[in-house]
Amino acid sequence: MSSVTPLPARRRTHPPRARVAEALDAERARVRAWLHDTLLQQLEYIAAGGYADDVDARELMRVAAGAATELRAYVEGIPAGESTLVERLRRIIEDEQARVPYEIRLVFGEVDGTVDGDDLADAAREALTNVRKHARASQVVISCHVTAGTGTVVVADDGIGFDPASTARGTGLRESIVGRMERAGGSAEIESQVGAGTRVTLKAHTPLPAMEAA
Repeated sequence: MSSVTPLPARRRTHPPRARVAEALDAERARVRAWLHDTLLQQLEYIAAGGYADDVDARELMRVAAGAATELRAYVEGIPAGESTLVERLRRIIEDEQARVPYEIRLVFGEVDGTVDGDDLADAAREALTNVRKHARASQVVISCHVTAGTGTVVVADDGIGFDPASTARGTGLRESIVGRMERAGGSAEIESQVGAGTRVTLKAHTPLPAMEAA
């Protein structure tokens, strides 16, 4: 009578603690950036009366309602509706344009849909917030190009500018723009000069699939 050798029990494998800690830190950074870019900015806008001499109650109510909707969606785990990068930028510009007296223009060339635009759009929104709060600009131009797995969004204003070498980077620049793009495997470059405006260049990359050998 032949005997059956039992199979060895499967060993449960767990990711190294360092990887778990790294993932937790990345998620905390993502949530902090989201809170800073959305709810905190909206609350500051409401608290400042819309940064206007004459408070527009309807505009503040609109911003408050939007903040409540966004927070509820996050708490209840409702995924954001999918849209293209250009559509997201248009919505962001429309929302920001209602708050500022200067013109915000969007120009775009080829946009082939090969790059996930979430991080690009969120970083661009924070760049626009910085313009509103600090730049004293009369115009902002946002350009967008996506082709062959590389997406580029540039936010350029004609405001007062600043000296990057002597100006400390706040949470918005450090975490919500530069940090966000780096965590996504992209990059953010801030160029500015006193009296000559500021230019923020955001880049995101999606690795293209390897070509099969003939």
